[in-house]
Amino acid sequence: MSAPRFSVVTPVHDPPPDLLEACIDSVMSQTLGDWEWCVADDGSRSPAVNSRLRSLAEDARVRLLTHKRSSGIVAASNSALSLAKGEWIVLLDHDDCLEPHALAAVAEAIDARPDVDYVYTDEDKLAPDGTRYGELLKPDWSPERLRAQNYCTHLSVLRRAVVTDVGGFREGFDGRQDHDLILRVTERARRVHHVPEILYHWCVTPGSAAGDPAAKPHAQALGVRTIGDHLDRVGIDATVQLTENPGNFRVVRRVEDPPTVSVIIPTAGTSREVWGIDRPLIYRCLDSLCSVTEYPSMEVVVVLDPKTRGRVVAEIERWRRQDIASRIVVAAGDEFNFSRRINLGAGHASGELLVLLNDDVLVEQRDWLERMVGFTAEPDVGIVGCRLLYGDGTLQHGGILCNEQPLHIFHGFAGDEPGPFGLLQIDREVSAVTAACMLTPRRVFDEMGGLPEHFAVAFNDLEYCLRVRESGRRIIWTPQATLSHFESQSRGRGVSPDEVDELYRRWDEQLRHDPYGNPQFAPYQAEWVPRWRADTSLGIRRRLRTLRNVADVVRRSGELTPSVNAARPRHRRRRRP
Repeated sequence: MSAPRFSVVTPVHDPPPDLLEACIDSVMSQTLGDWEWCVADDGSRSPAVNSRLRSLAEDARVRLLTHKRSSGIVAASNSALSLAKGEWIVLLDHDDCLEPHALAAVAEAIDARPDVDYVYTDEDKLAPDGTRYGELLKPDWSPERLRAQNYCTHLSVLRRAVVTDVGGFREGFDGRQDHDLILRVTERARRVHHVPEILYHWCVTPGSAAGDPAAKPHAQALGVRTIGDHLDRVGIDATVQLTENPGNFRVVRRVEDPPTVSVIIPTAGTSREVWGIDRPLIYRCLDSLCSVTEYPSMEVVVVLDPKTRGRVVAEIERWRRQDIASRIVVAAGDEFNFSRRINLGAGHASGELLVLLNDDVLVEQRDWLERMVGFTAEPDVGIVGCRLLYGDGTLQHGGILCNEQPLHIFHGFAGDEPGPFGLLQIDREVSAVTAACMLTPRRVFDEMGGLPEHFAVAFNDLEYCLRVRESGRRIIWTPQATLSHFESQSRGRGVSPDEVDELYRRWDEQLRHDPYGNPQFAPYQAEWVPRWRADTSLGIRRRLRTLRNVADVVRRSGELTPSVNAARPRHRRRRRP
């Protein structure tokens, strides 16, 4: 008899009998029959559980091993794993449920990708009354997010050969065993694939991590160790911290030999009142940048508009500090082209890393630059963006999601909004970030040919990001660096419909399907709303408006900005309850 394709692995220890029965039903109901079920009973005391497992083992597809006394979830999981004969290991908890077509959907994904070694799916939570909620609609493979949280966990399907190679579940990691195993497997996996369907229902019981991630504090400490061990294995020099959201972690890179960073700031010397003070924005930007930033190797390149008033130029010249290298470059020609000015500044920069910075940004965090620079030690990181807040403390930039159009993630929410599953408190890959504050290695900037000058006003940052991502590099958004951004206060230019058309001509597919979003998202929103929960009361004019349709609205309203948010009418939201 040939080995089955899938070995479902389940450690069991005294689950509520009704939940165990639901779990059993979900396995027995699989539309794909090519499976075995490897069950390890870890010393269950319940007569009902013992009786049901014995009757379950009468099925030839079920392999049962029984511990006389409880040895812990790692030992039980390894016992179940030792029974497995299938090519693929399917992780299933004793009180959770699979969708009937779960294995069939995974098999289809595997058949299409022969080199895949790890497959994960979307999931939700199952309340005691049978209500499903808490949908976790996941991105495609996001290694930075996996370091911050075990977003992959259910449903996980792993090639057994790789699981065997890494040694199975590690002793001493009870409570973090799945996260630890997934990290070790993905370090070796040839390919990781995401099936964007909810195929796993995580049952919420009193005291479970599904209902309260803080319910098992020992697992928090183990999480720090789990991620720390992973960082050592992959050669990332960093420390691991707990975040405000239980179950999430912060990886803080060390920067032992700081590379020189050139900060490029284009400006026209525009004045505006900010927090009660009316003066050129560039003064406040430069003052905060150089007096607050503690990075040891930084230079500043200011690119002036040729029409900048003489007294502003003179003041910037007087500002030059002896302890910080600085250059002042004057752009040629009267026609404004944001990309050309950035490229001009880059031509006068000497740093290994470039930071593109708007003159309406205020620095208040001393280690912001070091936090961003830390990510660039990994050679596949092409861009790093940060959290930007408006002057009133609401969120301007949490990364960019392409969902039929480019959108700032959770734009306008409270600055301390954690987002679903702590999304806004963790480092993660995104498709794009704004050039209001963007760090990129000089070698990547040169390879891409700088910012695209055919986008003179808007979308230059977006196209640069899309090209960098197309080259196989990752783009990281981090909340570890937070700056204030007084957007739309730098200059008076509108969005050209020609630029909108050109953007879609070049990037239509990428603008409609974001690997770091999810196909199950309601379109035209960046707030992680599932299609079936979309707030239709907002109406088509607010949620279902295409970028082409809003271009004229933007131009007429004077909503002026170089970033992609210019393509979206601004509206303020209150923090979610």
